[in-house]
Amino acid sequence: MLADLAAAHIELAQRTQSPRELLEAIEVSSQALELEPRSPPARFNLALAMGLLGLDERAAEGWRQFHMLDSTSAWAEEARHRARRPAAAPAARLPEPDASAAAVAAFAAAAPEEARLQGWTRLLGGWGEAFLAGDTVRAGERLRLAGALGAALEWRRGDATLADAVRAIHAVRGDEEAMHTLADAHRALARGRDEFLARRFESAERWFRRAVAGARGSAPLRQWATYFTGAALLGATRTAPAERVFHDALPGVDTVRQPALAGQLRWGLSTALLRSGDYEQGLVQARAAARLFARAGEPEQMARLQVVAADAEYALGNADAMHASMHRGLATLRARHPSVWLHNLLYIWSEAAEEDGYTRAAVQIQEEGVAAAARTRSPVHEAEARLARARRLTAKGDTARAVPDVELSRALLDGAPSGDWVRADLRLTEAGVWMRRDPRRANAALDSVVDYFEAIGNPARLVPALVARAKARLAIGRATAAEVDLARATELLQTLHSRIEAASLRASLLDAASQTVDQLVMLRVAAKDPVGALAYLERGRASFAPGTAGRPRKRPAPPPGHVAVEYALIGDTLLTWTVSNTAVHLTRATVDRERLTATLDDTRRMLERRTGDPGVRPALTELYDQLIRPVRERLGLGDTPLVIVADGEIAGFPLAALYDSARGRYLVQDHPIRFAASLRDADQGGRPRTSEAGTILLVRDPAFDRRAYPALEPLPGARLEAETIAAEYRNAKLLSGPEADRNGLEAALRDADILHYAGHAVFDEQRPIQSYLVLAPPRGGGLDGGRLSAAVIELLDLANLRLVVLSACRTSRAHGGRSGGFAGLAGALLAAGAGGVVGSLWLVQDELTRPLMVGFHRAYRESGDAAEALRTAQLRMLGSSDPGQQQAAAWAGFRYMGN
Repeated sequence: MLADLAAAHIELAQRTQSPRELLEAIEVSSQALELEPRSPPARFNLALAMGLLGLDERAAEGWRQFHMLDSTSAWAEEARHRARRPAAAPAARLPEPDASAAAVAAFAAAAPEEARLQGWTRLLGGWGEAFLAGDTVRAGERLRLAGALGAALEWRRGDATLADAVRAIHAVRGDEEAMHTLADAHRALARGRDEFLARRFESAERWFRRAVAGARGSAPLRQWATYFTGAALLGATRTAPAERVFHDALPGVDTVRQPALAGQLRWGLSTALLRSGDYEQGLVQARAAARLFARAGEPEQMARLQVVAADAEYALGNADAMHASMHRGLATLRARHPSVWLHNLLYIWSEAAEEDGYTRAAVQIQEEGVAAAARTRSPVHEAEARLARARRLTAKGDTARAVPDVELSRALLDGAPSGDWVRADLRLTEAGVWMRRDPRRANAALDSVVDYFEAIGNPARLVPALVARAKARLAIGRATAAEVDLARATELLQTLHSRIEAASLRASLLDAASQTVDQLVMLRVAAKDPVGALAYLERGRASFAPGTAGRPRKRPAPPPGHVAVEYALIGDTLLTWTVSNTAVHLTRATVDRERLTATLDDTRRMLERRTGDPGVRPALTELYDQLIRPVRERLGLGDTPLVIVADGEIAGFPLAALYDSARGRYLVQDHPIRFAASLRDADQGGRPRTSEAGTILLVRDPAFDRRAYPALEPLPGARLEAETIAAEYRNAKLLSGPEADRNGLEAALRDADILHYAGHAVFDEQRPIQSYLVLAPPRGGGLDGGRLSAAVIELLDLANLRLVVLSACRTSRAHGGRSGGFAGLAGALLAAGAGGVVGSLWLVQDELTRPLMVGFHRAYRESGDAAEALRTAQLRMLGSSDPGQQQAAAWAGFRYMGN
C-alpha cells in the first residue's frame, strides 16, 4: 500500500509540478522498504522519485539496488533507461595569457561568473602584485588577459565592470603615482578576498577598506571593494553596518552595464535583512538579485540565489515555495562542476525537509549532500555534510549509522587548517548521539558548543545548542540550569524569528497528514460520494468543540437556520460544500490555484494598505464569482447566518468583503458570518445567547518593556477605546500599565465573562503557536518576558469566557494547512475553552478600529450574538457619512470565530 501511495505521489508531482509531492513519495517508499527491504515496487518508486527530484547520486544507487532484485522484467529495462544520465560539465579553466581571442570568448561564454571573478582577483590582483614588484612582463600578461576577458563579457552584454576597470588602468598610464595607487588597491582587493575565503573577516575588511581608499579614478574597483567590505562585515556578524554599506552603494550602480555588481549588492542586502528578521524584504531583494544575475548571464549565481530565496520563503511559512526554489537551484547546480554551493543547497534543504516532517527524505537529501561535499575535496565541507547526515539519522533514532559519520568527521577535521564552525557542529552532533547513553558526556560537549556560538554571536546556531543542553541537563537532574537554557532559547526564538520548530501538536499532526487526507477526499469525490468526501475532510480538520470524543457519531451539520460553507483547495480543484440541516451539496470547479491564491493574498494586502474601493473592487468581484456565486442559491434568504469552514489559503481572507457586482452588495450585507474550524464545531450549537452583560475585562496598552520591543510604540488610542467600551457595560474592569502582566491578566480572567485586549500582538507565520500578546514585564521577575504566547494560552482554563475580542494586529491571521485561520492566538483561545474570538487579519489603525469595536460591543451587549454584532458594526461603518469608514479596508479586517 505504501509503495502504491508513493506511485500516486509521483503521478501527482508530475501533474502539479510539485517537488513536495516527490518528498512525500520518497518518504512513503522509504517507509515501505523499512517494512519490506526486498520490495521491487518500493525500490523502483524510491529511485524514480529521487531521480525526478534531482538527487542523481542517490537515484543511481537506487537503480543499482533495484536491478539486484529485478534485472529481466520490463520494469528493469525502464530502470536501465532512467539510470543513464549525462555527466556534469567539467570546470572551465582560465585561459593562458597567450590564448586566442576565440578561447577567451569561449571561457567567458561557458563560465561568465568565473571569468569575472578570475579577472578581478587572479588577473587584476596579479597585475597589481607584479607591477609593484617591478615585473613588467608578468604585469602586462595579466592586464592583457583581464582586458580580453572583460571585453568578451561586455560583448555578450554581461557585467562590464572588468572591462571598465582595465580601461581605468590604461587611462592613467604614464602617471607613475596613480598607477602605483591602483596597483596597490587591486592587490588589496585580491588579498582581502583570500582572507575572506579563509573566514578571517576582520583582516579581510582591512584589506577591502584599503582597496576602497586607493580606488581613485576607478569607479568599478571602488564599488567592488565596497561590496566586499559589506560582505566582510556580514561574515563578522556585524549585520547593521553591513546593511548600510549595501544600501548606500546601490544607487550608484548602473544595472544595465553592471548587473552582476548590482546583483551582489542586492544579495548582500538580502542576507542582512534575513539575518535581522525582515524575511519579506529579504525575499524581495533576493528575487531582484536573481533577475540581475539572469541579465548578467550567470546561471550559477541565479541558482545560489534560489537557495537564499528558499530560506526566506520557508521563514515566511511558504514551504511549497521553498521546496520549489530548492528544486530549481538543484536543477542548475547539479549539471555544473563540483560546487560548494551544491553542498550548501543540499545541507539547507535536508534541514528544512526534516523540519517539514520529511525525516526519511531528509536523510536521502543529505546522502546526496555527502557525495557533493566529497567532490569539493574540502575536508571541512565533507565533515560538515557527514555531521548533517549523522544528525538526520539520530533524529530517526538510527544512532548506529550516525556514529561512523561522527568518527570520520573528527578525523577529517583533525587535519584541517580551519573549520571552527564545523568543530562546534561536531560536538553538537556527538552530544545528540550520546544523549540517551551518556547525558553527562553530552552536557560537557554542549558547554563548549554554547560558548562558541555565544562568542561569535550566531543566535540561529545557539538556539539548538541551548535546547540540546537543556535536555541533557534535565537528564542529569539539573532542572534549574535547564530552565535557564530554555528561557534563553525561547527569548532568542521569539525576538529573532529563528526557525527551530515548536508548533502545536494538533496543527502539526493535521498538516502532516493533509496530503493523505486530500487524496482520500479526491477519491470519494471521483466516486460521486460528497458526504464521504466531506467526512474524510472533516477528519483532517482541527476541532475545538468540547467533549467531541465522547459524543455519539452523527453527520455534522450547522445549527438550525444556519448554512455551512466548507471549502477545500486540493491542487487545482476547488471543492465547496454547502450544508444545511441534513442536506449536503458539493460544487467542484477547476481553478488556477496559483492565480487564486495570489489573488487572495494580493487583495488582502491591498485591503491592508487601505486601497480605496474602486481600486480593490475588481479583485473582490473576481473572488466573489469564484467562491460565492457558484453556491449563492444554496445560501438561504437574506440575513441567513453563514458558517465558513476553510483552509489557510481561503481562511486568511476577509470573506465579508466579497463583492457581488451584479447586485452591488458586499457579502456581509446579505449574511452574518462566523468561521469555524470544522463542521463538528459548527454542530455543537454554541453556548446559549444572552443579552446579560456579565463582567468584561479590558486590557489596555500594557506597559511593555521598550528595550525588549524596540519596534513597538505605546497605544494611547487603545486606552481611549477601552474606556469608551467600559462605559457600555455595568460590570467592567480595566487592566493597564504595569498591572497588565501575565500574572495580573490570569488572575483577572477568573472573574470575567468577556475579555477585550487592546494592545500589541505578534503573529508568527511559520510557527503560529509562538504568536503572542505583548504584556507588561512580570513584576517580581519571571521567565515569560512580558508576553503571553499561544502555546501558553492553550494550556489555560478559559471555559468561563464566552467571548474574547483581540483589538490588535493580525490576531486571527491564517497560514497554510488544515489548521487554517485557527492557528496561533485564535485557535489557542478556543482550545482553552473560550466560546468565540473576534480578531484581525492585518495591521489595524486606531482611528478605524475604535468605531468598529465600540459599535460591536454596543450590539453585542444587546443581542449576545457575536457574529451578528460584528456584522451590525461593519454595516454601520459601511453606511457612515465618513468616506474613510465606508471603505471595505476600514471594516473588513476583523472577523468572528467560534460559537
